[in-house]
This record gives sequence, C-alpha cells and structure tokens, in this order.
Amino acid sequence: MSNSKKTNSLFKLVFQPWMICTIAMLFYCYNYFLRVSPSVMQYPLMQELHINALEFGTLAAFYYWAYTPMQIPVGMIYDRFGARTVQFFACLTAVIGVGIFIIADDYIMACIGRFLIGLGTAFAYIGVLKLASVWLPSNRFATVAGLTTAFGMASAIVSDKYLTMFVQAIGYQNALHVCLVLGAILSILILIAMRNKPKEFLPGRISYKMVPMSIRELLSSLRIVLMNPQIWLVGIIGCLFYLPASVFLDLWGIPYLKTVYQLSPEQAANAVSCVFVGWIISGPSIGALSDKIRRRRMPLLISATMATILLGIIFYVPNLSLSVLYVLFFFVGIFCGAHPLCFALGKENCSHEISGTAVAVTNTLIMLGGMIFQPVVGILLDNHSFGAVLHNGIQTYSASDYNYALSIVPIGLTIAIILTFFLEETYCESKQAEGTGPKVMAKKWVLER
Repeated sequence: MSNSKKTNSLFKLVFQPWMICTIAMLFYCYNYFLRVSPSVMQYPLMQELHINALEFGTLAAFYYWAYTPMQIPVGMIYDRFGARTVQFFACLTAVIGVGIFIIADDYIMACIGRFLIGLGTAFAYIGVLKLASVWLPSNRFATVAGLTTAFGMASAIVSDKYLTMFVQAIGYQNALHVCLVLGAILSILILIAMRNKPKEFLPGRISYKMVPMSIRELLSSLRIVLMNPQIWLVGIIGCLFYLPASVFLDLWGIPYLKTVYQLSPEQAANAVSCVFVGWIISGPSIGALSDKIRRRRMPLLISATMATILLGIIFYVPNLSLSVLYVLFFFVGIFCGAHPLCFALGKENCSHEISGTAVAVTNTLIMLGGMIFQPVVGILLDNHSFGAVLHNGIQTYSASDYNYALSIVPIGLTIAIILTFFLEETYCESKQAEGTGPKVMAKKWVLER
C-alpha cells in the first residue's frame, strides 16, 4: 500500500472520527462554560437585577427549563437530521442568548437570555454521544462519554478562574463578551468540519444508511424508550448522582464556600476547581475501566457511596482547613467521575436503532436536578434565613442557612445508592430488537452489512 493510501486510510479510520467527535466536545465545553457562569456572578447579578436567592436560583435554572425538556426532541432531531446543521444553528442560538443576557437591564430580559442559552446548548451533549455511536466502535462509547464530561469540567475550571477575576475587574457584562466571539468561531468550525456519518463502511463499526423517520415513527421510538422501566431507573439515579454538579458546582458551591468557610472568591473558585480536576481525571478513566471489565453497576455503586461520604464530611464536619477542603473536593470529583456510566446504561438498555432517543430521555431525567433543585435551594435559603442581613441592598445568608439548604445533595446521593441495587447489569451490550418489520419498533437506520 502506498504512503498516500495509508495516510488516507489512517485519516478515515482514526483521525476523522475523533476530529468530528472532538468538535462536538468543544460545543459541550462552550455549553459548560455558560452553564456554570452564574455561580461567580451571584452578587453582581443580584445587585444589578435587584433579586433575592429564589429569583437568582430561578434565573440560573432558566437554562435548565429550556435544556431539560428539549432533550427528548433533541434526540429525535439528531435521529432524523444528523449533527452538522443542527449543531450549527444550536450554537448560534446560544450565542444570541449570551448577547441578550449581556445587555439585559431587567430580570425578565436576563431570564430570556438564559433560556436561549439553555435552548441552544441543549444539543451539545447528545450530539457528542450520537456522533460517537455512529463514528466510533461501540466499546469506545463510555470512554467518549467520560472524556466529554472531562472536557466540560476543564471548561468549567476556565469559567470559574476567568470569570472570577474579570467579573471583579470589569463587570460580568464585559467579561462575557469573549463568549460571543468564541461561539461565533465554533459555529463556523461546526459548519466547515462536521459530518453526519461516514461515507463508507469503517471496519469495527456498524454501517448504517439514514432513512428519514416520520413523526409517527419518532413518537413510536419515544414510546418504546419510555415504556422501559430500566430507563426511568437509570435516569433517576443519574439525576440524583449529578446533584453535586447541577446544584453545588454549577451554582451554589462558590457562594457556599465564601459564606461557610469564609474563603475569598479566588479560594472558593480553586476549591470548586479541585472537583473539576478530579472529575477530569476519573471521567474517562472510569469509563475506560468500565468498558474493559464490561460492568456498569459496580463502578457506579462504589463511586456514589464514596462521593456521599466525602460530601457528608464537607457539609457536616466543622472547621476543616483549606488544604483538607481541597483534598476532599478533589476526591469528590474522582468518585463523581463515574456519572457518565448512566448514559452508557441508558444507551445499552435500548436497541442501537433508537440510541439517540434513549440517551436523550436519560439526559432529560438527569437534567431535572438542575431544573428543580437550583430554585429549591434558593427557597430553602430564603425560608431559613430569619432576620437576614442586607448588604448593599442584597440579602445575605448564614452558614447554617447554606448547610440546611444544600443538605438535599447528600440526601439525593443516598437515595441514588439505594436505587442502584435495582439496576440490571448490561455487560456493555445494547439490547437487540426482537423480531422484524415495522411493528417491532420505529427504525431510522437500515443495516448495509
């Protein structure tokens, strides 16, 4: 074989599949940067918009109010149209949302901007997983899921570091302008380099030919997924296991650390970054280990148990030193890195033909945590803060207020541990469709070989 043919073969088999998945991961990084940004803007936003903790939590949750219910139609949209055009317009929608959020001078307008950010970025994570299922071998799926989450966590570290420094220096509106430029560049990159599926059969992959689905077939695939009790169980476990991220890291972690442990904004951001660093390390590692041992439930159970114990120490053991906090948060991230296994379980509990819809339903259930519990923490803070002190017109909260409100995180993890015992092990294999013909399930793919 000539060198040119070898190079072309290497490009098709290795470089192009991973390049396409990496571009989709960059969109997820952009999503995560925007998702966690309010956590370092609490007091500037509350002062600018004249809002309390409940309203602040609700403002942040507007992201989830668009993101979460969109996950099911997002999966079906990917199943029908592919990734390139969908991700291009999704990224543009998020950019428009950022622009509206920057110029917002009242609460309603800020909520609209936050809603559009959630609407656009709702396509990010499902897009990576769908592309991975098409372009990469099946035994790389959990690895990609973990790696994608790790990329997102790295983006969150950048968000916390960058925004903490620049929000104090130039205000949150000016600090967010860089997001407009990054979003525009990413949109162009998606349009130029993204591809929906391989042009020809790739060894080690399952080759498919796209067949457009009717609305009836889309609804049929959704019905099949929703009638699977294991999908519901995986989704609920994933929702509760993700509370350390969706509630603590995404929004309330930095305010909690500044109040309870009297940390500076930089120290609080560093502590939260320790969780992200641990997650970055363990996400792909646990995914790869799970793929290797062909087990999902055991790594998930062990990790959830250890994360619960560590968070219990952080919340309920007083007078922890800063260095101890950093270590504890790092290992919280290590054990929470098993969370992407929930997506693998969701995919493997349905046939490959409806994998996009199955993962979308799983993600919808998982993301309910941020949608529901971010405002709930605000409600608990407001209700527990009897005689709260006002500082520059902003209501402040005590350490006991935060400990009370954030108790929902370890409680949720404890429930997740119990539910994990009811999961069925998939052994890294997707279920196969039973029988043949259109009455079995709505198919969007037809095997070529």
